[in-house]
Amino acid sequence: MQARPSSLADVAVRADSLECFGRELADWLHTLRALGSRPALAATIAEAPARLAGRFPEGALADATLAAYADLLADRAGFAPPAWCFGAERVSPEPWFASSGPRGRVLALRDSPPAFKRRNLFSAAPDLPVRLRAGRPPVAAEQRRAKNAERQRRFQQRRLELLRTLTKRD
Repeated sequence: MQARPSSLADVAVRADSLECFGRELADWLHTLRALGSRPALAATIAEAPARLAGRFPEGALADATLAAYADLLADRAGFAPPAWCFGAERVSPEPWFASSGPRGRVLALRDSPPAFKRRNLFSAAPDLPVRLRAGRPPVAAEQRRAKNAERQRRFQQRRLELLRTLTKRD
Protein backbone atom coordinates (compact mmCIF):
# COMPACT_ATOMS: atom_id res chain seq x y z
CA MET A 1 0.00 0.00 0.00
CA GLN A 2 1.34 3.38 -1.01
CA ALA A 3 1.53 6.23 1.52
CA ARG A 4 -0.59 9.31 0.97
CA PRO A 5 1.00 12.09 -1.08
CA SER A 6 2.77 14.62 1.10
CA SER A 7 2.84 17.44 -1.45
CA LEU A 8 1.14 18.66 -4.61
CA ALA A 9 4.23 17.54 -6.52
CA ASP A 10 3.56 13.98 -5.28
CA VAL A 11 -0.04 14.25 -6.48
CA ALA A 12 1.15 15.20 -9.97
CA VAL A 13 3.73 12.39 -10.11
CA ARG A 14 1.13 9.77 -9.22
CA ALA A 15 -1.71 10.98 -11.47
CA ASP A 16 -2.15 9.27 -14.83
CA SER A 17 -5.86 10.00 -15.36
CA LEU A 18 -8.42 12.49 -14.09
CA GLU A 19 -9.94 9.85 -11.81
CA CYS A 20 -6.55 8.96 -10.35
CA PHE A 21 -5.79 12.68 -9.98
CA GLY A 22 -9.01 13.15 -8.00
CA ARG A 23 -8.15 10.30 -5.63
CA GLU A 24 -4.60 11.54 -5.09
CA LEU A 25 -5.79 15.11 -4.48
CA ALA A 26 -8.32 13.82 -1.92
CA ASP A 27 -5.51 11.90 -0.22
CA TRP A 28 -3.37 15.05 -0.13
CA LEU A 29 -6.28 16.90 1.50
CA HIS A 30 -6.36 14.17 4.17
CA THR A 31 -2.62 14.71 4.70
CA LEU A 32 -3.30 18.42 5.34
CA ARG A 33 -5.62 17.55 8.22
CA ALA A 34 -2.64 16.30 10.23
CA LEU A 35 -0.57 19.45 9.68
CA GLY A 36 -0.94 22.42 11.96
CA SER A 37 2.00 24.74 11.34
CA ARG A 38 2.62 27.21 8.55
CA PRO A 39 6.07 25.81 7.65
CA ALA A 40 4.63 22.30 7.29
CA LEU A 41 1.78 23.58 5.11
CA ALA A 42 4.16 25.67 3.00
CA ALA A 43 6.35 22.62 2.41
CA THR A 44 3.44 20.76 0.81
CA ILE A 45 3.13 23.36 -1.95
CA ALA A 46 6.70 24.65 -2.30
CA GLU A 47 7.81 22.33 -5.10
CA ALA A 48 6.24 22.94 -8.51
CA PRO A 49 4.20 19.91 -9.61
CA ALA A 50 4.96 18.30 -12.95
CA ARG A 51 2.68 19.47 -15.74
CA LEU A 52 -0.24 17.14 -16.39
CA ALA A 53 -1.54 18.76 -19.60
CA GLY A 54 0.21 16.23 -21.85
CA ARG A 55 -0.31 13.19 -19.65
CA PHE A 56 -4.10 12.80 -19.97
CA PRO A 57 -6.87 14.70 -21.81
CA GLU A 58 -8.04 16.70 -18.78
CA GLY A 59 -4.49 17.45 -17.66
CA ALA A 60 -4.82 21.22 -18.14
CA LEU A 61 -7.78 21.19 -15.74
CA ALA A 62 -5.68 19.23 -13.22
CA ASP A 63 -2.81 21.73 -13.57
CA ALA A 64 -5.18 24.61 -12.87
CA THR A 65 -6.64 22.75 -9.87
CA LEU A 66 -3.20 22.19 -8.33
CA ALA A 67 -2.35 25.89 -8.71
CA ALA A 68 -5.72 26.95 -7.28
CA TYR A 69 -5.29 24.76 -4.20
CA ALA A 70 -1.74 26.02 -3.64
CA ASP A 71 -2.91 29.64 -3.89
CA LEU A 72 -5.93 29.02 -1.63
CA LEU A 73 -3.85 27.19 0.99
CA ALA A 74 -1.30 30.00 1.09
CA ASP A 75 -4.06 32.59 1.42
CA ARG A 76 -5.84 30.76 4.25
CA ALA A 77 -2.62 30.00 6.14
CA GLY A 78 -1.30 33.54 5.75
CA PHE A 79 1.87 33.13 3.70
CA ALA A 80 2.87 34.03 0.15
CA PRO A 81 1.86 31.53 -2.54
CA PRO A 82 4.67 29.93 -4.53
CA ALA A 83 5.56 31.58 -7.84
CA TRP A 84 4.85 28.43 -9.88
CA CYS A 85 1.10 28.68 -9.29
CA PHE A 86 0.84 31.96 -11.24
CA GLY A 87 2.07 30.61 -14.59
CA ALA A 88 -0.22 31.07 -17.60
CA GLU A 89 -0.12 27.30 -18.16
CA ARG A 90 -1.80 26.85 -14.75
CA VAL A 91 -5.13 28.32 -15.97
CA SER A 92 -7.90 26.10 -17.30
CA PRO A 93 -8.45 26.79 -21.03
CA GLU A 94 -12.23 26.51 -20.56
CA PRO A 95 -14.40 27.40 -17.58
CA TRP A 96 -15.03 24.43 -15.29
CA PHE A 97 -17.97 24.25 -12.89
CA ALA A 98 -18.33 21.87 -9.95
CA SER A 99 -22.13 22.02 -10.39
CA SER A 100 -23.96 21.22 -13.60
CA GLY A 101 -27.30 22.97 -13.01
CA PRO A 102 -27.89 26.67 -13.75
CA ARG A 103 -28.53 27.56 -10.10
CA GLY A 104 -25.38 25.75 -8.99
CA ARG A 105 -23.36 27.55 -11.66
CA VAL A 106 -24.62 30.94 -10.55
CA LEU A 107 -23.74 30.15 -6.94
CA ALA A 108 -20.31 28.88 -8.02
CA LEU A 109 -19.68 32.09 -10.00
CA ARG A 110 -20.61 34.14 -6.97
CA ASP A 111 -18.99 32.09 -4.18
CA SER A 112 -15.81 30.63 -5.69
CA PRO A 113 -12.65 31.79 -3.92
CA PRO A 114 -10.50 34.20 -5.95
CA ALA A 115 -7.74 31.57 -6.18
CA PHE A 116 -10.12 29.39 -8.17
CA LYS A 117 -11.72 32.17 -10.22
CA ARG A 118 -8.28 33.32 -11.42
CA ARG A 119 -7.79 29.87 -12.92
CA ASN A 120 -11.20 29.61 -14.59
CA LEU A 121 -12.45 27.11 -11.97
CA PHE A 122 -15.78 27.62 -10.26
CA SER A 123 -16.64 25.71 -7.10
CA ALA A 124 -18.75 27.27 -4.37
CA ALA A 125 -17.01 25.47 -1.51
CA PRO A 126 -13.70 23.75 -2.29
CA ASP A 127 -12.55 21.45 0.49
CA LEU A 128 -9.45 22.71 2.30
CA PRO A 129 -9.15 21.21 5.80
CA VAL A 130 -6.58 23.60 7.29
CA ARG A 131 -6.56 24.21 11.02
CA LEU A 132 -3.54 26.01 12.35
CA ARG A 133 -2.78 25.16 15.94
CA ALA A 134 -1.48 27.66 18.44
CA GLY A 135 1.82 27.01 20.16
CA ARG A 136 4.70 24.85 19.17
CA PRO A 137 4.34 22.36 16.33
CA PRO A 138 4.07 18.71 17.34
CA VAL A 139 7.35 16.79 17.68
CA ALA A 140 7.82 13.08 17.14
CA ALA A 141 8.20 10.94 20.28
CA GLU A 142 11.65 9.73 19.22
CA GLN A 143 12.85 13.31 18.79
CA ARG A 144 11.48 14.24 22.25
CA ARG A 145 13.25 11.26 23.85
CA ALA A 146 16.55 12.17 22.21
CA LYS A 147 16.25 15.79 23.35
CA ASN A 148 15.36 14.74 26.92
CA ALA A 149 18.31 12.31 27.02
CA GLU A 150 20.66 15.10 25.93
CA ARG A 151 19.20 17.46 28.54
CA GLN A 152 19.64 14.78 31.24
CA ARG A 153 23.24 14.17 30.16
CA ARG A 154 24.03 17.90 30.45
CA PHE A 155 22.38 18.05 33.89
CA GLN A 156 24.41 15.10 35.16
CA GLN A 157 27.59 16.65 33.74
CA ARG A 158 26.93 19.90 35.63
CA ARG A 159 26.27 17.97 38.84
CA LEU A 160 29.56 16.08 38.47
CA GLU A 161 31.46 19.33 37.95
CA LEU A 162 29.77 20.85 41.01
CA LEU A 163 30.65 17.77 43.09
CA ARG A 164 34.29 17.95 41.95
CA THR A 165 34.57 21.64 42.89
CA LEU A 166 33.01 20.99 46.29
CA THR A 167 35.36 18.07 47.05
CA LYS A 168 38.44 20.06 46.02
CA ARG A 169 37.75 22.74 48.65
CA ASP A 170 38.23 20.33 51.55
